[in-house]
Amino acid sequence: MPYAIRNVNGEIIALTALPNREDDTPVIFSDPEVLGFLTREAGGNDPQKKFHELLAQDFQQIRIMEDLIDLLTAKGTILFSELPIAAQEKILRKKTRREEIDQTNDILVDDKPIL
Repeated sequence: MPYAIRNVNGEIIALTALPNREDDTPVIFSDPEVLGFLTREAGGNDPQKKFHELLAQDFQQIRIMEDLIDLLTAKGTILFSELPIAAQEKILRKKTRREEIDQTNDILVDDKPIL
């Protein structure tokens, strides 16, 4: 889980893998504030800015795709076995990991909207 280092105005100025100070706060990558920080860090005319923006959008859309696949298979529109083997394996690995984290009540899987 990443941790946010904030300035005196409460804005994220850095992300770290481990807390460095007592006031470092745990965050999730899909948090709009974190995504904003990541895209801001790319800089105004930085040639990688579009890549960072795309990466931020990908973080937001990953869960949508997982839910869509679950919905289509639950309704019988597609069969899970019709997906390519590599896709099946990746989906199952992700589901297993999410279930493991859910059991530990880790905030990383909290899908509640952030206000």
